Amino acid sequence: MWLCLLTSTASAAEPDNWARFAIVIGYNASDDTALAPLRYADDDAVKHAQLLGLTTERTELLTDLDADSQRAFDGVRYVAPTRANVLRALASMRTDMAKARARGASPVLFFVYSGHGNYDQEGRGYVHLRDGRFTTRDLYYEVLGPTESPEPYHVVLVIDACNAALLVNSRGGPVRRRAAETSLKLESYPRVGVILSSSGAFEVHEWGRLLSGIFSHEVRSALMGAGDLDDDGEVSFPELSAFVAAANSKIKNETFRIRPYIRPPLSAPNMPILSFATARFPARVRVDSRLAGRAHLLSTELLRFADFHRAADTGFWLGLPSTEGFTIVAGDREYVIPQGARGDLTVASLSVRPRSTMAGRSTDQYFEERLFAEPLSRESGSSWLEGEYETSLLVERNDRVPWYDNGGAWALSAGGVGLLGAAIGLHLTGRLDIDDYESCRSCFTSAEAKTHLDQADKMLNGAYAAYSIGGAALLGGILWFVLDERFENSTYRPPLQLDISPTSIQLHGTF
Repeated sequence: MWLCLLTSTASAAEPDNWARFAIVIGYNASDDTALAPLRYADDDAVKHAQLLGLTTERTELLTDLDADSQRAFDGVRYVAPTRANVLRALASMRTDMAKARARGASPVLFFVYSGHGNYDQEGRGYVHLRDGRFTTRDLYYEVLGPTESPEPYHVVLVIDACNAALLVNSRGGPVRRRAAETSLKLESYPRVGVILSSSGAFEVHEWGRLLSGIFSHEVRSALMGAGDLDDDGEVSFPELSAFVAAANSKIKNETFRIRPYIRPPLSAPNMPILSFATARFPARVRVDSRLAGRAHLLSTELLRFADFHRAADTGFWLGLPSTEGFTIVAGDREYVIPQGARGDLTVASLSVRPRSTMAGRSTDQYFEERLFAEPLSRESGSSWLEGEYETSLLVERNDRVPWYDNGGAWALSAGGVGLLGAAIGLHLTGRLDIDDYESCRSCFTSAEAKTHLDQADKMLNGAYAAYSIGGAALLGGILWFVLDERFENSTYRPPLQLDISPTSIQLHGTF
C-alpha cells in the first residue's frame, strides 16, 4: 500500500477540484467511570458541522445534544453517535464520493470527532460512542483503509480528545502493543491528513466561556479566515498549525498547554482545509488595521464563534457562518454586523459602540489572560513554520521487533538442531555396532565382544544425552521466538519540505 517505489513531487499533481464531504461526531459521555462527562463535545460537533456544511456537498452530524445545547441549537438535525450510525454514514458517504469522482472531482472526507479518548493496557487508542468504543483498528479499517481502494479518496481526520494521537499510533502511550496494532502506521496512508488535539498521551481542555473545547474553537477560528497567514483566501495545514501555536504560545502551564499534531496528506501537501473560493459564507468582513489586537466574534445568542489576535502586518477575511447578526468585540469597542448582512463588508462600514456587558462573562482568568495573547504575524508565523513546525511533524513510536529478528533465538535453535543431528549419528553408529555383534557372535573373542559392546553403549548414551540437550535447546529457541516481545524506538519524518515566500506558503513532498 505504501508507495515505496514511486518518487514524485506530490504538490505538482494536486487536484484543484476538491469535492468535500463530512462526518462529524460529538459525544460527552464514556464507559469509563473515572472520566467525568464532558460538557461541550456536543456543542463542538454542531459548530464543526455548521462550519464544514458551508464547504461540503454533504455533512452528517452524529451526537446527543443535552438540554442546554438543544435550546442553543434548536432545529439542528442529528442522529445518535452509535457504531451502526457511523458505519452507515461512512458507507453512504463513499457512495456519494464515487458519484463525485465520476464527474471528475477529487473527493475528500472530513472525519471529525469531539469527546473522550483513551488507550487500553496494550496502548491501543479508542474514542467513545454511545454504544461502545471506536478503536484504532476501526479507524484504520473503516475510515482510512478505503482511501487506497480502487476508488480512492482523501481523508482529513480531526480529533479533539485526550490522547488523540494514540488513535493513529503516534507519540506516547505504553510501550507494549500488539503487533497487529503497531503494524498500522499513518504513513502507509498518504491520502490522509490529520488535525489532532494532542501529539501523544496528553489531556485537552474545555472552557466555559467558549462553550467549547479550546482546540476545537481554535481550529474553527482559523478556518473562518483568521488562520490565513498569507492572505490568499485559503487556510492550509501549516497555516492552521501556526495559528494554534500563536494562540497557545503564552500558556506556560504544561497541564493546559495544547500539543497538537497537524499534518497534511503526503500525496497532497498543499490541500486547503478551507477555501473562500468555494465556501458558502453568506458574508465576510475584511479584518484590517482598525482591528489590530485581540478580538472575538459573538452571535446575537452570545455564542463565541471565533477568536483571533491580528498583528499590524497582517490582514484577512473573516467568514460569517450565518446571517443572524454578529458583533466583533475588540478592546473597548464592539463592531456590529447587522442581521441579514451579505457579501463583503469592511470594518469601516460597521456601526461602532462601546464594549457592553455582552462580552463580559466571568471565566477562568488564566485562559482569559493567556489564550490568544500573542498575535499571529507574518514574522511569528514564519518563525514557527521554519523552526518548530517540521519538528512537530516527527512521529515517535515503539515498534515491535519482528519475531525473526532474534539472533539469540536463532543461535539456540541452530545449536539444538546441531545436537539433534549429532545424536542421530551417534544413535545409528551405536545400533550398527550392536547389530554387527548380534549377526556374528562367533566372530568376536570375549574381550573383543566386551570392547565392542562397551563402545556401542557409549555411543547410545551419548546419543540420548545429545537428544535431551538438543531437544531442550530447540524447544527453548522456539519458545524464545514465540514469547519474546521486544520493542525498539523509531522516529518517522514525513517527506515534506516547507517553502515560504513573501506571497505564499507551500509544502513540497515526495512519497
